[in-house]
Amino acid sequence: MENPVLRRPIYMLFQGILKPKWKSLVMLTGILPKHQFILWMAIQRRLATVDILAKWRIQVPQSCVLCERDIEETHDHLFFECTYSQSLWKGMLGWLRYQRSVANWEDELKWLSANANNRNPRKTILGVVFAATVYHIWMERNDRRFQNQKREAKDRAKDITIQVHITGQ
Repeated sequence: MENPVLRRPIYMLFQGILKPKWKSLVMLTGILPKHQFILWMAIQRRLATVDILAKWRIQVPQSCVLCERDIEETHDHLFFECTYSQSLWKGMLGWLRYQRSVANWEDELKWLSANANNRNPRKTILGVVFAATVYHIWMERNDRRFQNQKREAKDRAKDITIQVHITGQ
């Protein structure tokens, strides 16, 4: 026979432990599904960056196609160590009137997990814009690597602002 007195505290314990801090960021209202998916993949570090492809023994040029420097494209480089992604995210933060420097991927996730939520419209928009920024960084990387097409960070920023306005955020 099950003991309901013991079951509830154990359930509550695991409920708190298993919920990742970034869950509320990924599940924000208003994030487009394609942005949500890429954000989720990025948070899990499952995007096929050059360092991951090398582990799979797939040979591709190692250098970052966004900043065009001879630096290996890793997840951490692509998301905010790269001058292209830094300038795009910094521009989006400025558009939202946040005056702060761009940190590394983990610190940005911590900051956003604490600051982006559905309770405050401005903070919801912050999360929506972050998801769109991650998506556009990944798309720009793919366009440059596979289609040989380049767009400036300011053009990507313009696309993000238009998408946010169209979705009603």
